[in-house]
Amino acid sequence: MLLESVFIVRGGFWGEEYEFKLLFAIVAISITIFDWKWKNRKDYFWVFLTGAIFWTLVELMLHFTGVRDMPNRYLFGMEIPIWLSIPMQGLSEGVSVGIMGLFITDLYLDKEMRKYSLIIFIIVVNGLALVMFSHGIYTPNVGGEVPSRREVFPLWSLLIPVLVSPAIYWFAKTDHESRKRGSYMFITMFILGCIWYLFYWLSGQRWVEIGTKNRDGSYSNLRRADPIIELSVIIYNAAVEIALIYMPFLAIPYLCGLIQEK
Repeated sequence: MLLESVFIVRGGFWGEEYEFKLLFAIVAISITIFDWKWKNRKDYFWVFLTGAIFWTLVELMLHFTGVRDMPNRYLFGMEIPIWLSIPMQGLSEGVSVGIMGLFITDLYLDKEMRKYSLIIFIIVVNGLALVMFSHGIYTPNVGGEVPSRREVFPLWSLLIPVLVSPAIYWFAKTDHESRKRGSYMFITMFILGCIWYLFYWLSGQRWVEIGTKNRDGSYSNLRRADPIIELSVIIYNAAVEIALIYMPFLAIPYLCGLIQEK
């Protein structure tokens, strides 16, 4: 056990079908345009652009270092190349979460619009449930061929403090109102991340395995992890690999002066 690795596995349709990923990207674009027209500001545009560049580069790193293995990628039944799937992955699993987290946060911080933040939150949660259970409930193919299998704590995770350093620096230096906005965005993304992974897990499309990855890319002695380990990985993913690591989407535009402090 001590010399083995913990792997998070994607099963079912989400790991290889990109229709819903495209939908998530469209939702993020729509919110960005809506806020631009409604508030007459470009905050969401800069968060969208920063997030798209930031997370696409992370997805590239995960792919070329072999951390994330996603061999099958389909859009409307047609196989798509890696140069298209990676930015779609960045938009759907990175940018859309950041934009939605910021949108719910901004509604909540506006006392006159606070009730709408709860309405949007409920709509989003129900939407996530509809997406995750749209294909029914899968039986996890533990140790078998799956759309994606990656280590939870790969060597590259040591770079996470570097990746989030702009957010940490900004959070320490910014004014009270901007820090409050960032804090609520973090909390919102964490809650959404927990709910997302919980639906993922309940639909049989996400689980955790323990085993060994061999030098030739094959795996040995894979078996499903105990429920407490799976729960811990869900919380870790939501806190670190979503809420924390997406915070630079907001922090970098602030640091560059593209979003003004309150």
